[in-house]
Amino acid sequence: MSGFGTPAAGSTPAAFDQWGTALASALGPERAAWWTMPRSPYRPVLSVRRGEGGGPIAALLTSGRPATAAVKVVDLWWEDSDAGAAAAADLLDGLLAERAAAGDAAVKWEVAPGAALPDLAVARGFAPLRSPWGAKGTERFAGYVRWLVEVPHAELGYYAQTTLYTCGAVAGLMAVEAAGLSGFAGPAAEDRDREIGFWREATNHPACEPVGLAVRLREEVAVPVGGDAPVLVALDREAPVLLEDYEGFEHDYRAELQEHSARRAALLGVPIARERMSMAELEARLNDGWVALLLVDEEPMHGVTGAHWIVAHAAREGMFVLEDPWVEEAAGESWVDTHDMPVAAADLDRMVRWGPEGYRGIVLLRRA
Repeated sequence: MSGFGTPAAGSTPAAFDQWGTALASALGPERAAWWTMPRSPYRPVLSVRRGEGGGPIAALLTSGRPATAAVKVVDLWWEDSDAGAAAAADLLDGLLAERAAAGDAAVKWEVAPGAALPDLAVARGFAPLRSPWGAKGTERFAGYVRWLVEVPHAELGYYAQTTLYTCGAVAGLMAVEAAGLSGFAGPAAEDRDREIGFWREATNHPACEPVGLAVRLREEVAVPVGGDAPVLVALDREAPVLLEDYEGFEHDYRAELQEHSARRAALLGVPIARERMSMAELEARLNDGWVALLLVDEEPMHGVTGAHWIVAHAAREGMFVLEDPWVEEAAGESWVDTHDMPVAAADLDRMVRWGPEGYRGIVLLRRA
């Protein structure tokens, strides 16, 4: 059985080409295929150390989403010699120093099935990440992290959306764990039914808009009458949202559904604030016992504009920790990239907006 799986077709990175067959031969065909798969636009970087004869004795491949504050060690190889081990340690130490100087919050490590985290990584403080409930086949990888910036938090459970349109539902079901409820449980068929069922009850066809998503969350975390509101909405736009591409009937019936959601929110006691929430205010909320579902534009992370929901569950001094339900596995991503994903406030500020007006939609859920 292949530990890495079959890479997507495409050209190899130029940084790999310069080594010809030398590095590929040292890696072996299966491992070399994983190293050479196309990973654009996720910043693949290959670093190699030469031996006395000029050939490679250690090599490090990393990747990482733009606009995030983490990189991932895809793999680290070294020849079985003292010189190779020393070169590998030098590559890893160089990476940690470089990313710390760049202001990153974390370096992650993806370990293929049948492999183990190298001792040199354990010695440098890499610790295991919580295994996901489901991650579209990338569960086969183990994940580790070395935090460079301390953001104290407990990990949320992770689940990767199985469709193009269920990000809001998955974000909501991951977030409810913080409220002391069970969103996902692990059995794949049951979790997917939960994902689709939640989406059907929250959708504005096919997207989930902030108020409708908040209403569905409020129904999930029912509280006694007179209790504090467990769900809040911050949406700095009065008109219907996420309808920029619709006209006529396609626009009107979705707008009517949003009016229904607003009435339902009022009945359930879900406050809707129309002031724009800043990143400083969001950080304060997270540190005051809330988690947040954020409506973002994916463009800073993927280079392609698209509306998407993610979860913010921790922050400290302008560094946020997120869960992103989307895994771009065709370009070498796994759940290791998208779970406990750090993003700096300036980058998050330009993500959390949508449409020509750049309105901001945030749904807040009170922790248990």
